[in-house]
Amino acid sequence: MLIISKNEGKARFNKPLYGMTGTYTLSEGIALPYFLSLVDINRAIDELKIAEQIPASLDTQWSLKELFQREIDDKRVEDDIVKGYLLDPKKLKFFNAITIVLMPKGADGKIQDTFDSSITIEPPPIPWDGTDPDDTQWNHPEANVANFSGVQFISIGLSARLRWDEDRVLAVAVDGQHRLWALRTFREDQNFRGGTLRTVEQQTKIPVLFVLLHPSAGFQNALGEGDYSIRGISRELFTDLNKNAKTVDKARELILDDKSINAQCVRTLLTESTSEDSEDRIPLSLVRWQDDSNRFDSSYYLNSLVHLDLLVSATLDLKPPRDPMDKRQVEEFIKSINSALGIDEQEVQYEGRFLSKYYYEDYCDEDVEPNTPFARLPEHYLDSAIQGFKVNFRPWLLKLLLEFKPYSNLLVYAREHNLIEGAFGKFQAQTSKHKGIIKEQELAKDSDWHNREILAPQTAIATMKDNQWAFKAIFQKAIVRLSKVVEFEYKGKDKNLGNIDNVLSSLDRLYDQGVLRVDAILHNHPYRLWTFIALNQGNDKIKVAKAVEDRIFSLLCLWYFGSRKIDIDTANGEPILSKRKLLKFFSADTNKAQWPNCSDAYQTLYRGFNTNGFYGKEHDQMSDERKKDMVRERFSAVLAAGLPQLESQSSVEQLSDEEDEHS
Repeated sequence: MLIISKNEGKARFNKPLYGMTGTYTLSEGIALPYFLSLVDINRAIDELKIAEQIPASLDTQWSLKELFQREIDDKRVEDDIVKGYLLDPKKLKFFNAITIVLMPKGADGKIQDTFDSSITIEPPPIPWDGTDPDDTQWNHPEANVANFSGVQFISIGLSARLRWDEDRVLAVAVDGQHRLWALRTFREDQNFRGGTLRTVEQQTKIPVLFVLLHPSAGFQNALGEGDYSIRGISRELFTDLNKNAKTVDKARELILDDKSINAQCVRTLLTESTSEDSEDRIPLSLVRWQDDSNRFDSSYYLNSLVHLDLLVSATLDLKPPRDPMDKRQVEEFIKSINSALGIDEQEVQYEGRFLSKYYYEDYCDEDVEPNTPFARLPEHYLDSAIQGFKVNFRPWLLKLLLEFKPYSNLLVYAREHNLIEGAFGKFQAQTSKHKGIIKEQELAKDSDWHNREILAPQTAIATMKDNQWAFKAIFQKAIVRLSKVVEFEYKGKDKNLGNIDNVLSSLDRLYDQGVLRVDAILHNHPYRLWTFIALNQGNDKIKVAKAVEDRIFSLLCLWYFGSRKIDIDTANGEPILSKRKLLKFFSADTNKAQWPNCSDAYQTLYRGFNTNGFYGKEHDQMSDERKKDMVRERFSAVLAAGLPQLESQSSVEQLSDEEDEHS
């Protein structure tokens, strides 16, 4: 039955749903009304939507949480829920209630942030159909009737009735979207029911809980902060309902967990939504957030969400207790939090009470013995901890991740071609289904659109990254470790170590020299530069292991220390050491006070060379002295490859140096 609106044309209200109503009032100033109904399975499939059924549009910006909220795992739906559950004749079938939010839809089909009170829609009649006498009872003088922007909600005590205009309102699942999509797949897919459920199946009713976010229905929200648009509240409900429902993948956990230090810190590094650029945040449009992979060395990615988490975790180096009732372990954990996230050597605090005092007073008895487990940073201390991250780590981390030349070059290209805010970034933010829809739509108008707007820039960026260590996760962890030494451990104030700008300058020079290519050669030597450090000897494949990361870090340290020492010696009018003497200098324990752990870096790299593979087939016939000579020769050549001042030294100087070394 069509109802005529005063100024908006025709309205298309669905048949009434009947059920019970209630309100959550567990917080002061907040009332969240809901309506619980048993919905025929066919109606549930036809009238209830998942986020992916919201019309696709390149004009919509998506926040990080919304990106995950929209994505459906089709394989899980088909294999686990439909085949593994619904089609199993031995299974008792039951689904929890699906939670739905009624969301206002504009004339263009897009979700609106609020119900538009300026739109006047004539309320549908009660009863909805003269042939339904049972519906007449809702036209009762004691009924509370709410009509707002295409929704009609009536309650009499705990009983309630709900309708909505399907052209102006979408009923979108914020919990149970995989269950809902599985029911649709079960009915519609030709491999299953092919469009029609069996008679016995049609008797099923699905419990559905509708959240009503409008004052006319009883919604109250006295909170003044945060995003309390319809979409914002829906996102929050999705997060709260889903983050503990099942084991989630790491990428999704980073987005959903508001109580994790790591997750909160990672989010400070990223723009809040797609199609958003920033000078001091990594654009979300260029981040690999869609899966659990930490790799970003292919395609268009500047970084990976999971990798950023690994970086933050390694940088903070917190020590969570294995046993949250072990006082010593908890104290070590609190010490690591304060060391990393305290500001100006102060403890993390909340309302003036330091974290350690909070632990002793609230988690221990009068004898200061634990009586309550302490497993993670208490939620109310998070703000202080995150502020500490913003002060102690975020500035130099972002400087490194945005301004190192290969990353900067990628960003320049992306901005010159409007990839972040334009069609490219908007397209990459879509779900796989929406990508297919948009691709078809755009190709119908312009046959070269996908190649020009999507594939060409994606290929161009992938080419920029080819064979570059800068885009290998293991290498980026190493340069972050070096930067942490300079900027966090020594506060960027040590005259020898300099600051993050000096680190960047050194890294940029190495990049320009070509020594940060995976396939960089080592002149006059049989193996590539990075062989025995990070490449397999036989096939030049990259090794991925903690020991390899340590060797990359050690080499970067010696290259950086070497460049700083050469600059300092030159400024002081002192001669530049030869490559052999410089190597010997850094191998001495006496110098690691001025050049942090330089002798450890030397030993780490030495062990990488000191292998039978390096010495060759005749290794068992070589003297120890010959082996040492071989290592020194290659090691000094590797050191010199990153220090052009040494590469340019004359052969006479090098020969004199070697004679001096053996004398």
